[in-house]
Amino acid sequence: MKRLKSSVVAQSAVAAIILFWILNELVSYDKMLEISSSLVLGITFAVMVRWSRDAASALRTGRDGYQFLITGVYAIITILFFQRVWVIVVRVYERADFLVYTPIGAFIAWMLAWSCSMVLIAPDAEDGSIPNKSRMMIAIALFVAGLVSGISIAAALWQ
Repeated sequence: MKRLKSSVVAQSAVAAIILFWILNELVSYDKMLEISSSLVLGITFAVMVRWSRDAASALRTGRDGYQFLITGVYAIITILFFQRVWVIVVRVYERADFLVYTPIGAFIAWMLAWSCSMVLIAPDAEDGSIPNKSRMMIAIALFVAGLVSGISIAAALWQ
């Protein structure tokens, strides 16, 4: 517990949570949603700029765990940035059908899954080898995804 008290990361997490709930009480839902979305857009853009060189290098030579981690985190951030841009465009056009019913939403989710798989593999990857521990975790993830997908598809057909 002593280490947690001296952790700047832990302190910033607590401060962010407390600040959110204070602002949430003072600002309307619509404005709070806009503030939060804009904050994500701005921060993800800054992270993309800051990490671009490292991510490009990791993508070119990616064989070790840290390169999987850099690529995965960068991809997650990039996808979140473009998802926020997409949401703004959809909102500006008042959820026009030609924007809402496109493969973009599924593509965003698909690429987030790939990005997260890079992060999942990162602790075990070494010199281009993906050990059985990571393969087992991917198999578990795919099983859960298949189970949830099957249940949701079956539930939609049941109605």
